[in-house]
Amino acid sequence: MKKALSMLGLALIGGFCVASANAADITVENAAGKQVVPQNPQRVVVLDFSAVDTLRALGEKEKIVGVPNSIRVPQYLSEFAAEPYANVGTPPEPAFEKINELHPDLIIATGRQEKVLDRLKEIAPVFFIKIDYDNFYPSFQQNILAMGQIFAKENLAQEQLAQLDQRMTKLAALVKDKTALMTLVNESKMSAFGESSRYGIVYSGFGFTPIDKNIKSSTHGMSIGFEYILEKNPDYLLVVDRTAAITDKADNAKNVLDNAIIQQTDAYKANHIVYLNAANWYLTFGGLESMNTMVDEVQNAVSQ
Repeated sequence: MKKALSMLGLALIGGFCVASANAADITVENAAGKQVVPQNPQRVVVLDFSAVDTLRALGEKEKIVGVPNSIRVPQYLSEFAAEPYANVGTPPEPAFEKINELHPDLIIATGRQEKVLDRLKEIAPVFFIKIDYDNFYPSFQQNILAMGQIFAKENLAQEQLAQLDQRMTKLAALVKDKTALMTLVNESKMSAFGESSRYGIVYSGFGFTPIDKNIKSSTHGMSIGFEYILEKNPDYLLVVDRTAAITDKADNAKNVLDNAIIQQTDAYKANHIVYLNAANWYLTFGGLESMNTMVDEVQNAVSQ
């Protein structure tokens, strides 16, 4: 991980992201490719709370003029639920007219807005944050470093990534040789996520050994049942409760997994079923601050 960070840092210094012919614009690069955006924009609409998280971590929240509907925002971002931050729709369905009224210098979009990028670009320049799930951590670094350059906070971005890298290295040492299964519960349905998935960082960065190396890569994970969990029998069962993240059903996953089959697993017997902070892992996943919170959460769970 340290090598990946240093290579990206050198790439930036060496011209990986270079100024364009227009002095007001720069070219940044991430998993989506090269993108021309204005440097140091003063009015920014942010359509995903992972990016809101990162901008706040970089000390740039005063540039934000519009955010998505904030009903299910994690508590640590609750300040964005009210003025002066305008409501610009939901992440899957941005309010284009409202965004236009805000006269943004830049719109920051993520995968949930990928189908409407052209419409957004008719309003203002767009920085599209994209993650390569086959290479999650380096692509996460690229996004953070690009945002650091856009807002003239390159040094701070690199410092915070270096600190995160050190903390992840310590966590990986702590869970060495421990197996895990990363799962998501949506109402009564369950899915598992492997190394090449949105939650692959659990294995490639946090250091767990995947209990199943043959999980099919999918945006929504591989559908599984209780018997599968018992058969694989990981040391740790890590659970993201999607239902809790987007509804009032706070204990949905716990209720689903409270059964005789799961109670036969080693994870249950050792109190190693870890119910992760649903909002952080589902709504702000990929943010700079939320990534640090995720490391803390897992470290606390395995240290008990």
